[in-house]
Amino acid sequence: MIEILPIFTHSPLRNFSYIVYSNRTGEAYVIDPFDAKSILIHTKQLGVKIKGILNTHEHGDHTQGNLELKEETKAIIYGHTNAKDKIPGLDQILKEGDIVFSAEEESLVAWDTPGHTFSHLSFVRKNPKTILGIFSGDSLFNAGVGNCFRGGDPNALYDTIQSRFETLPDTCLLYPGHDYWDNNLKFSCHIDPENEFRNSYKTSLKPFQVSEIGAEKKLNPFFRRNTDSVKHRLTELEESFSDERSVFLTLRRLRDQW
Repeated sequence: MIEILPIFTHSPLRNFSYIVYSNRTGEAYVIDPFDAKSILIHTKQLGVKIKGILNTHEHGDHTQGNLELKEETKAIIYGHTNAKDKIPGLDQILKEGDIVFSAEEESLVAWDTPGHTFSHLSFVRKNPKTILGIFSGDSLFNAGVGNCFRGGDPNALYDTIQSRFETLPDTCLLYPGHDYWDNNLKFSCHIDPENEFRNSYKTSLKPFQVSEIGAEKKLNPFFRRNTDSVKHRLTELEESFSDERSVFLTLRRLRDQW
């Protein structure tokens, strides 16, 4: 089976890198390497060899460890076709549905998830029965979604959230590119004040907690855009909206100003 080691980087942007590996084969893939030295220490402790480097998108805080890791491990660097000239050391393009890594009956599959940028991939960990987890980069965060002002578009992000992330099973684990729990929950309290689930969830929150999609559907205001609580609050703030898309776009604009 596939194992996952999240690495919180303690960077100002609160990045996560992930080592995805198999104890049986000894193969490992690194998602969004921030600090190459830290990753090499962890892989040595795990006793695995890095075969590939997976970049969810082109932004520097997700790719800055690429070249050092590649030099040390000879790993192949993978990314989106639209990031061909933007990702350092990019070797191979990944398309929608490409299987990146397999171990026993589990696999890691690329999804094209535009919105934060138009060069954005997410990676789903799945078995023949279900999707077990998703590495969402900067598309979906705990209690929030990515911004769109560095090469993206909020309308495209809405389509991605609706058609891809909202279709995930409730038990699917979310592995985002950053730990934005604190600010996102504060925004949620501001925009969705009557959410009793969030208030009870906050009392049991652990540092760097991995959430399930089922919890996000009850917690994340961008998933809860059709609820009376969110729409009533937007009315109080004198914000206009006509449908779910316009609520999403309004929430994204308000979050940009938060």
